[in-house]
Amino acid sequence: MMNPKMLAGLAFAGIAMLQLAACGGGGGSEGGTGHLSASITDAAVDDLKAVNLRVIALELRLQGAGEDDWVVVDVRDEFGAALEFNLLDYQHGATFPLFEDERVPAGVYEHARLVLEAPARTPGECIGQDPLAGSHVVVDQTGALVPLFVPSGANTGVKLASPFRVPVDGFAAVVIDFDLRQALHQPAAFRNSCYFLRPAFRVEAVQNTGRIAGTVALPLLDGSSGLCSDHDPMTGNAVYVYQGWNRVPGDINADETVPTAAPFATSAVTFDATGEGSYTVAFLPPGDYTVAFTCRADEERLPDPDAADEDERLAVDELDFQQPQNAVVEAQVTTVVNFPAD
Repeated sequence: MMNPKMLAGLAFAGIAMLQLAACGGGGGSEGGTGHLSASITDAAVDDLKAVNLRVIALELRLQGAGEDDWVVVDVRDEFGAALEFNLLDYQHGATFPLFEDERVPAGVYEHARLVLEAPARTPGECIGQDPLAGSHVVVDQTGALVPLFVPSGANTGVKLASPFRVPVDGFAAVVIDFDLRQALHQPAAFRNSCYFLRPAFRVEAVQNTGRIAGTVALPLLDGSSGLCSDHDPMTGNAVYVYQGWNRVPGDINADETVPTAAPFATSAVTFDATGEGSYTVAFLPPGDYTVAFTCRADEERLPDPDAADEDERLAVDELDFQQPQNAVVEAQVTTVVNFPAD
């Protein structure tokens, strides 16, 4: 593992940078150094067998630092190979370590971006690209490999809503929480040729988070309710979590034009031999939440800004949410929210 370096504008060949949103606490640069560990986790999507990411680096910027003053934690091996893993293997609170105990400048970090190996610089270059040349997905039913494209708008990084702190001579651990249901998109013009990966992630200080977990009864999963997209308990089932109590559940594209809330996080429901489903939404900051279940999550769409049809541009979907419930999350505590049969 290389030591972090202050660089002014990386010029890696064939990479893409994804902006992140994070949370933590207080002050700017504090002088000295501290230790930082970072891991990655995921909320799954339907229809994909694998989402194979190749990560080159995590870039961080301190409060008050210049636009080009990034602290770079390079995760490539000694031969320059990117760190590769299947993101779908790390769900329901399981994490993949990006790096451990790297020494970085102490202080409060307010910008972050993840550097991926994704060679296509334009959507057109993604068509016909060798998927194995960079990050890619594996389609569940066909086994087809499809390359990932990261739009250029994700390259600049973003100011963090709640920055995280690395103390002087201390330790901090953060988790990058992907929500692939909100991040992955395949525009109509790129069917079977390319997936777009947009920045729909959170970064949380691990010690300051809790989780919501529970079970879902079989009649809610298998279409018995008449509200599901199909009768297969293995598909389309998810739990959506919203910040605040008594929120009206909405799809991921809900905004001020519709009277529903957009989710803060989602989790796929896993169905197994016990005859019921289970889920975990991990790494949630403490606070009040509304939790709801849907068996139509496979009908969730992402907006296509280039589509001619307004419905495809907005992609606001009616997902028939069931049993919305209020919950309170505390740090290092699991809050149980079950969805029983009616």
